[in-house]
Amino acid sequence: MSSPDPVSFLSGGGEMGRLIRSHSWSETPLGCPTTWPQSLRSALSICLHSSFPTAIYWGRELRLLYNDAWAPIPAERHPWALGRPGAQVWADIWDVVGPQFEQVMQTGEGFSVFDQMLPMVRNGVRHETYWNYSFTAIRGEDGSVVGVFNQGNETTHAVLARRQAEAEVERLGNMFAQAPSAVAMLGGPDHVFEVVNAAYEELVGRKNLIGRAVAEVLPEVVNQGFIELLDRVFETGEPFVGRAVPVELSRTPGGPMEERLIDFVYQPLTSVAGLRSGVFVQATDVTHAARAEDALRASEAKYEAMVNAIDQMLWSTRPDGFHDYYNDRWYEYTGVPYGSTDGEAWNGMFHPDDQERAWQVWRQSLATGEPYHIEYRLRHRSGQYRWVIGRAQCIRDANGEIMRWFGTCTDIHDLKEAEEARQLLLREMNHRVKNLFAIASGMITMTARTAPSVNEMSERLRGRLGALAKAHELIRSAIATDADSSQKSSLLSLVEEVTRPHVEPADGRQLSISGPEVWLGKDASTSLALIFHELATNAAKYGALHSHDGAIAIEWAVADDQLELHWKETVADREIHPPTLAGFGSKLANSSATGQLRGEISYDWRASGVHIHFRLPMEQLQR
Repeated sequence: MSSPDPVSFLSGGGEMGRLIRSHSWSETPLGCPTTWPQSLRSALSICLHSSFPTAIYWGRELRLLYNDAWAPIPAERHPWALGRPGAQVWADIWDVVGPQFEQVMQTGEGFSVFDQMLPMVRNGVRHETYWNYSFTAIRGEDGSVVGVFNQGNETTHAVLARRQAEAEVERLGNMFAQAPSAVAMLGGPDHVFEVVNAAYEELVGRKNLIGRAVAEVLPEVVNQGFIELLDRVFETGEPFVGRAVPVELSRTPGGPMEERLIDFVYQPLTSVAGLRSGVFVQATDVTHAARAEDALRASEAKYEAMVNAIDQMLWSTRPDGFHDYYNDRWYEYTGVPYGSTDGEAWNGMFHPDDQERAWQVWRQSLATGEPYHIEYRLRHRSGQYRWVIGRAQCIRDANGEIMRWFGTCTDIHDLKEAEEARQLLLREMNHRVKNLFAIASGMITMTARTAPSVNEMSERLRGRLGALAKAHELIRSAIATDADSSQKSSLLSLVEEVTRPHVEPADGRQLSISGPEVWLGKDASTSLALIFHELATNAAKYGALHSHDGAIAIEWAVADDQLELHWKETVADREIHPPTLAGFGSKLANSSATGQLRGEISYDWRASGVHIHFRLPMEQLQR
């Protein structure tokens, strides 16, 4: 029967078992392993086969033996540390662990420490490390303490993580405490206050909330639906956001209920295990802001009502002239979509002939701050360009810098047309006065040529002068301040009265007039009276009425809301040639037909006489 192996206790043990078996123990105070006492053998066998980091410090020098799990602890000191004295291996931390080893060796009483800080040197750098470890006395065969059994593990990462978490919690706590908005954390389905900041206490008007349920502390909110809302957020895990929600609170002990408007968030909280743990509450009292906003909206509505109630178009620009506001009158007048004329697009609404001039005036005002004042033609929603007057003033801040421009556009088209018509009529009257004697002289000559006696000549001349005065009365009404704006005239009567002074009363062949009854408004009557007066005068001076053999045919008809009128002159004693230059009277006739009456006039010059065609809208003839 073979004897047992004296070093069988070193069998196995992984890498450290191999290193221990191959180590030169005979050169150390421990001697050859075959001589090691049973207490060391037993302890080492347990150490090598333990999966937990384990080391043995043996003898008075506390020579070090350890297992694979413990090998990473000395880091770069492994495997040099095997068999060496503990004070040599752990010189950097011996001031801490040395007394602990000494206490165990002397008393035989073990102990454990947790998160012990050891300033350990690693890779030449001292690090703050933390450890959980225990020291247990190993007793020899005689009962004396001969070594220390050590187990433990590093907790540096856990300690630092916990420290960081605690710092983060403290930071969040300080942040919550100092947050301007009200913050609270409610725990569990009963919504118990766990965290509350001063702003929340100020909002609800209560203190000592921690550990108490919302329904207990704020009973007035129960019937307002807030507890039901908290229940729903807690149960479903879906957050809720409220904006300017009214809530009634009794914010002073025994005080009246106050309505506050609150923006708030109920955010569900979930534990690490995935279970609902509570609700995070963040709230802001927006009562003053909401009421100020309501007042601002009311003020804006009042302003909009005011600026849209007036007839003028109002606009506003930034200091650089960028248009960013127009009132409703602008869009009603121009017919363009809202916002389509912002920026510089407004200039496209001007008549092409006025755009550069308007830009120059506007740029001058922007550069100098001088008031903006200009007349230009603006495109109306009808497509017509109408005259308006534009004005703008800037407002400045305390430093004199321009803050905004405010301007207006006023339609002056009718006033401008009336003024142009007045000036035109005054020039026409001056023209007529100058020609008065020429016309009278022509009447005398024509009458004298056909009258059989002086008395007959006197009678005919008196009649013609009377007809001329009556025709002049039609023209005079345009500049009379007391003219009746509702006055209507017959086109037939108008033509007869204007042309009668220039023809022989008994000579029906010289003038023919035909057409349906057409009634004319005051403005149209004035314009047509001027046109026919000019044509009749020219006919008497140069055309068909210059001689007894000439004739004029005036015909008109109405079709498609248009008056089609033809003035046809026929001469027999000479050829007619078109004038090389247009006189004032001709210009006046053309301007009246195309301008005031919005119509068309065309001339067909023939050797036998001129044919003039008018096409005039009936709508304008009623004015």
